[in-house]
Amino acid sequence: MKLATMAGAALLLLRGGLLALPAVAPPEKATVPDRELGLSKMSVFETPSPPAVVENSSAPGERPVLPRVYPGAPPSIPHGVADLLPITREQNMCLACHQLEEKEEGLPTPIPKSHYVDLRNAEAQPRDTVAGARYICVTCHVAPTDAPQLVGNVFGQ
Repeated sequence: MKLATMAGAALLLLRGGLLALPAVAPPEKATVPDRELGLSKMSVFETPSPPAVVENSSAPGERPVLPRVYPGAPPSIPHGVADLLPITREQNMCLACHQLEEKEEGLPTPIPKSHYVDLRNAEAQPRDTVAGARYICVTCHVAPTDAPQLVGNVFGQ
């Protein structure tokens, strides 16, 4: 009986216009092709085949020091590194050449003093050897390749 009363009351309200809803057209579904999403501009179902990249294979000293990508950036390595890797706890070929006291004309760039400070455990204590967190040089320093720039970059400009 209560259900019938509620249904009747709702019918009266609708007839009287009290519950009339405005006529609204259903929204159009806007679809975006997956080729227009993200930076790749290809379908998420395709397997990309990037072009081959030629690594820098020059010997140390053959090329000039490269400009930094932005102020304060780690310097890029101007020579090839394939023959110098991997850098392990027992061997770091970078230190063999770059562990110098002062910069001299025609010699490699010395490792900066900041690399001899352990920022995690003893900030005020310079060490005699390169700090552990700075030991793997290619973590920050990279050798450029001929790879094209994927997206525009104005960082640091």
